[in-house]
Amino acid sequence: MNDVERIPTYVKGLDELMEGGVPKKHIVLVCGHAGTMKSSLTYSIIYNAYKDRGIKSVYLTLEQGKDSLYTHMEKLGMPSKGVDGVAIIDLAKIRKDVAMDKAKAEKVDWLKSIISVLKHYKERFGFDVLVLDSLAALYALTTFKNPRAELFYFFERLRELDITIFLISEIPTDRNVYGLYGIEDFLSDGIIHLKVEQTDAGANLYLGVVKMRTTNHTRSFMPLIFEDGRFEVVQG
Repeated sequence: MNDVERIPTYVKGLDELMEGGVPKKHIVLVCGHAGTMKSSLTYSIIYNAYKDRGIKSVYLTLEQGKDSLYTHMEKLGMPSKGVDGVAIIDLAKIRKDVAMDKAKAEKVDWLKSIISVLKHYKERFGFDVLVLDSLAALYALTTFKNPRAELFYFFERLRELDITIFLISEIPTDRNVYGLYGIEDFLSDGIIHLKVEQTDAGANLYLGVVKMRTTNHTRSFMPLIFEDGRFEVVQG
């Protein structure tokens, strides 16, 4: 499978364990509970992909505002200045405005609206990688009548964008699944799981590649550290 084109994760020590990175045009869930640096990891991937290879990306946020996101990433050593190939689409403000008008909120089809926004932006801006932050925020806006059918449709429309996609997913606390509806696991091509383990010395962060189609990869969970603006896995 070494002839597959890939997007590196830029996590030191990880790409060499998964044949160079994430296959292009895969849809990958980046999962974990709150505080596991899901947003930071995915932003790091697209930030470094542009700096290293000139790969243009879009970070679509439904939760954290654009200015807040820029400030947060700058503190982590990823300043936005000079990185014009990473565009942030801030739907968080629109989401808040719509939420204030209940009648209007009920009429918005967020799944179709997001696809429409992304298609329009791709035509004008041209990008190869997308981060959607997050599925949990999207689900909070959406009333599903048939989750399996509607999510299948949404994933298919995402695939039609013909780009690599990272979907940030909050893992439910009451079930052993990687998405709220338990079908995101099957609809995705890859799953990167971030988790925290509490010890007497503090909290340790771990990363595991649960699934990555067309890729030979380790399934071991490895300690994940972040230093000097870079992520690194520590192999045992």
